[in-house]
Amino acid sequence: MPSLKVCTYNIEWMTALFGARRDADWLADPTIPASFPGKTAGGIRLSPIADVPDLCQRIAAGIKTINPDVLFIQEGPPLQEQMELFVETFLDDAYAVHRSNRADQAIYALVRRDASNGFTPWLPEGDAPATLWRKVPYYPWGMIAAEDRKSHNLARHPLLIRAQLAPGQDLILGGVHTKSKFSKLKTKSQWVNRGTNPEPVLDALSSRQKLSAEVARLRAVLTANVAKGPQQASVVVVGDFNDGPFRDLMEEEFLVKSILDELVGSFLDPNTYFKHAMSPEVLAAASTAEFSDPLQDGAIVKELIDHVLVSPAIWSGVGAYGLKKGSCVVEEDAWALGVVGNPEAARSNRPSDHKPVSVVIEW
Repeated sequence: MPSLKVCTYNIEWMTALFGARRDADWLADPTIPASFPGKTAGGIRLSPIADVPDLCQRIAAGIKTINPDVLFIQEGPPLQEQMELFVETFLDDAYAVHRSNRADQAIYALVRRDASNGFTPWLPEGDAPATLWRKVPYYPWGMIAAEDRKSHNLARHPLLIRAQLAPGQDLILGGVHTKSKFSKLKTKSQWVNRGTNPEPVLDALSSRQKLSAEVARLRAVLTANVAKGPQQASVVVVGDFNDGPFRDLMEEEFLVKSILDELVGSFLDPNTYFKHAMSPEVLAAASTAEFSDPLQDGAIVKELIDHVLVSPAIWSGVGAYGLKKGSCVVEEDAWALGVVGNPEAARSNRPSDHKPVSVVIEW
């Protein structure tokens, strides 16, 4: 049975692997330096890397162990030629490179050259990135007047690619990196004192609304596509969603939904309802990133924020494509190949602050 292995991997601030020269948009150099001294700009701090080529080799070793046919990368460098240089130098030039939009943390799809799968970038007919991923409307928390309506532009455009692997049916793969929940709410004392100083909490809610705006637009694109029928109903969406399957304090207190719940759709419309590709047993224990939670006195929280979602044609078995049973996993061992010493001690010690997730699609 033919198969396609798809992987999603947020490779921590890859722009640092190219020098991260400070320009208007963190434009990195089109070369790979021997070392990186670190850089601070605004609220972002990129840590030093003692031996950049060695770190690249360790990142590549993990990727080669996973051996994906299609690899979606988040936090990629701004320029496509930078990613092409990484692929040529460390991945044996085995992949064709597709980029979403030029951004500080760009989304890429690396498609294996010898897979003969013919994936090409895709958008719904009549749409363009400049309009599709811009001016998404939302209202800040507590505001209802017409003049209060805001619009949000996605900094990192979702990357959609398409190929016809099974006769007569397309397979669409989407790579996503939604905005983070980062806000002015950074300490437990801010939460405790929210009655006298509401600004940090309101800012956190506004950040979540922007996140929901991004997901709402992506959901609209996916729904319109899968509703067309089996010719274009097989869709796999992967990436860093900056949200996990468990409710946090903000969601419990304000009854806001997880953006994953927003993205998958409604069980009342099963023909457009997406599901997670992991089995329930794997999903219950999986994690891909660790955070220091300021609302839990800095406690380290392990969370699954890198996901693989599949459309009804795939999870129901009615389409040409299906999931290989038990194939969706966190690639712990492959990630560990890039670790030297304590991965929390320095950026040089780890391939990324995220772990990759893979899945196998069959037809």
